[in-house]
Amino acid sequence: MVGKHTIVLCVEGDLDLWSAPQFKSALSELLAEDRTKLVLDLGRVGFMDSTALGVMIGVQHRFEVQGRLAIAAPAPAVLRVFELSGLAAGLPVFANREAALSYLDGEASHVTDRGTLPLTADAALLLGIASTAMPFAQSAEDQAERWLRALRNHGEAGAVLGSLGLSEAPTGEPDAEADRTPATPGDPDAVATVTEHASRIARERKAPKLATTHVLLAVVHVYGPTFYRVLAGHGVDPAELRARVTASDPAAAER
Repeated sequence: MVGKHTIVLCVEGDLDLWSAPQFKSALSELLAEDRTKLVLDLGRVGFMDSTALGVMIGVQHRFEVQGRLAIAAPAPAVLRVFELSGLAAGLPVFANREAALSYLDGEASHVTDRGTLPLTADAALLLGIASTAMPFAQSAEDQAERWLRALRNHGEAGAVLGSLGLSEAPTGEPDAEADRTPATPGDPDAVATVTEHASRIARERKAPKLATTHVLLAVVHVYGPTFYRVLAGHGVDPAELRARVTASDPAAAER
């Protein structure tokens, strides 16, 4: 419980045919208690099927009348179920519980000013994958490479990178001088740092949701020359990328 009308429900385990009745009962009780703001924290859900999804759809319809609902921290596999169903486009999805609560606490017309934006389904998947990849990075250069690997496969950012000829593997011979340069330490909170910058960029562009291209611009801002070197190594001109992304409307192409 967070407040008189706000509650966070932390779900753990699998949401499937067997657990759906209990899940539905718990949600119904919350609605009966006059809860008008609900965060479903799915960070500990490893599997979800269409039965549990049906329960959420029913609750979402009730909250459209009575209050506000937000989804927090779904794992990529769980988010994929939302995406395939088409529900991800209509649900506000956030990378963590705190962001979801901030969204619920603000009036709809002031959400952008408060700095909290829901994620497109593509951006949520991207950040989820980045969260699992970054702890294994050994340097800022390694982090930049992992960001690029994740970005290339998601949303409008992936489409833009592909259109610029991004190669799967680095092109050309390694730079001998660069190889002798000590690696720059990576940011221990890389995903949080990039997400913060992406949120600022999305707000400045008055976007309704944080999209993958906002994340791409944030990675460019955070890693600077390090990311430019990685891009160039994969055959992408950093100047051309900046021009293409700056001129685009990233959220329009994403759900």
